[in-house]
Amino acid sequence: MKDNPITIGFDDAVFELHSEIKHTQLIGVICQGTRMVGVIRDKIMIDGEDATEKLIKLVKENEQQVQYVITHSITFGGFNLVNLDKIYSEIYKPIIAITEREVDFDSVKKALINKFPNTYKNKLKYIIGAGNLYETEIDTAGGMSKLYFHCKGIEVKEVESLLKKICIDSKLPESVRLAHLIGKLF
Repeated sequence: MKDNPITIGFDDAVFELHSEIKHTQLIGVICQGTRMVGVIRDKIMIDGEDATEKLIKLVKENEQQVQYVITHSITFGGFNLVNLDKIYSEIYKPIIAITEREVDFDSVKKALINKFPNTYKNKLKYIIGAGNLYETEIDTAGGMSKLYFHCKGIEVKEVESLLKKICIDSKLPESVRLAHLIGKLF
């Protein structure tokens, strides 16, 4: 692994669930190591089913530059879940979905059933398909912090090594942290 791996980190822009606006932005930030080199975006539906395709499209438009894809969880725009297997099979780049806290599967399943009583199984399969949720610790300016992740196309030890190279003061990789900050501007 290079000292300054090129990552693309994704997060969604802020949005209101009970608004008449039914879209938000999917923000991607390309970083070489911890230095930002590009920003991309596309519109996704809130609680929709287009985040996987939009993410794949954005990565393919920039695939010459990118070595690793990192997402801030597998949910964007409410419950617009991404299919990690499909993303990996179409772009052939390691994908890592990170989150700051352990996922309470039963609570998520209950929320999906309540919100999507007829179609929750379609969304639930993406959560199950994401595979194991691994735990690691990141040394940040504030001390050691826990981070959780799913991964496809990359070994757990390599993810841990990558995170040490691309996290500065935050436990979030710099590309994801910047995408999150940019998403707050919308």
